[in-house]
Amino acid sequence: MGKISNLLRWSKSRASTFSDCKRKYYLRYYQHWGGWENGAPEISRLAYRLGKMVTMATLTGSAVHEVLAAHFRGLANGQFRELVPERPVEIMRRVWMDAKKELWRENPKKYPPLFELYYDRLPDGDKLRGYAEKARQAIRAVTRLSIYERLKDIDRADILWVDPAGGAFSERVVFNVPPYEAISVPDLIYKDRDTTVIIDWKTGQVRDQDHLQMEAGAIWAHQRINGVDGPIRACLAYLASDSIDEFPVTDEDCLKAEGVIRGDMEAMTGCLEDPEMNIPRPEEAFPRQKNRKFCEYCEFQEICYSPIYKSGEF
Repeated sequence: MGKISNLLRWSKSRASTFSDCKRKYYLRYYQHWGGWENGAPEISRLAYRLGKMVTMATLTGSAVHEVLAAHFRGLANGQFRELVPERPVEIMRRVWMDAKKELWRENPKKYPPLFELYYDRLPDGDKLRGYAEKARQAIRAVTRLSIYERLKDIDRADILWVDPAGGAFSERVVFNVPPYEAISVPDLIYKDRDTTVIIDWKTGQVRDQDHLQMEAGAIWAHQRINGVDGPIRACLAYLASDSIDEFPVTDEDCLKAEGVIRGDMEAMTGCLEDPEMNIPRPEEAFPRQKNRKFCEYCEFQEICYSPIYKSGEF
């Protein structure tokens, strides 16, 4: 197997990180590179570990997504199984126990560190139970959606895509916005007569970039999924509030989204010393976020505010 390359590709999460904090962006997408290898510099190993960190909030969302992805993969294979609200909680408990045992020391990708344990920010019992109940409620919310009744009886041939949810990276998620490449991983795509429906499950609050994410998914689907022709409808399912934001994605919407993606890529490329090789400028060219409240909840604070790191001893 050849050595993998650190490629610059747009994604909603990458663009958001760049916008939020340039230093965090540098640590997550450049300093971490190669940190999984034996003999990697200590700072790269640490950045890689911290980049795999999850919070209780993100763990709740990822556990719900994992359960839903497994459920809809079963539907795509012609197997319907009831959605069980306790399943994501079981996943959350397992990740919590693994993090408590500090299994991340041997493999942070398989056993991610948990922010609240790693930085000694333990929530009280009520708050922990609240995360578990939020995960259960999210699964129940899916079963109450009108689109779920349609999906339960759908012809398996009409399910065009199910998010691999934690599977190995695949080039299938890459699409082109010339002269750049981008990444999109919709949660679920199915055919409803002549319309293609793209669904994204949301366990958090409404965000400004949610529509852009769906428009990027539509561009990707046009390029990479067989059978995507005719109108596209996006469906943002906000499970915490039992609400759906459903809207058409037009060709004009996709063109506007491509413009946003190109703008993001131009800004990120502008921070590179060698754009062709994706080599960044020195770390000092990526300043920290000035809002220290933001830093309190950042997974990379061990690096940014470590006396050893700031003294240059790494």
